[in-house]
Amino acid sequence: MTALFNQFSYLFLGLGLLAGFIILLRWRRVQWRGTLLAGALLIAVVGGGWLVVRPGVSDVDTVQAAEEIIHNGKPTFLEFFSNYCLGCVSARPTVDALVTDIQDDFNILRIDIHTEQGRALREKLGFSYSPEFILFDTNGQEVWRGNRPPTADQLALAAPLS
Repeated sequence: MTALFNQFSYLFLGLGLLAGFIILLRWRRVQWRGTLLAGALLIAVVGGGWLVVRPGVSDVDTVQAAEEIIHNGKPTFLEFFSNYCLGCVSARPTVDALVTDIQDDFNILRIDIHTEQGRALREKLGFSYSPEFILFDTNGQEVWRGNRPPTADQLALAAPLS
């Protein structure tokens, strides 16, 4: 249940807000026309917010392409995300800043868990819930996994300083 809620939390939150808002307006005896207009405005705001901050699309089209990147001799940062996960959406600025900092030293893989390759990689790598981050060393071995972006010390597990 946690995984389902987390993967679709933005959608569930938006629907909950809409339902609560409509109930409140009806309880306050606002006419249906005003209620529907306010509901449409709320949908536009929540939908627009999602379009602005959603994580995006996967970096690879096949599981094989992901495996080749993980095993190419360079450490890899892998992010499993869902475009409907409130945690993924709220972590986006932090993850973007982290990726900017490490992109010269790490392969970066961002995988949408709702795509065909995302589902296959979830199964292969033992995914728990989104967002999930995995670090692989230069040999393609997993060295760290968590549901929050890795710290500098955790990044050093995959790419030790020479």
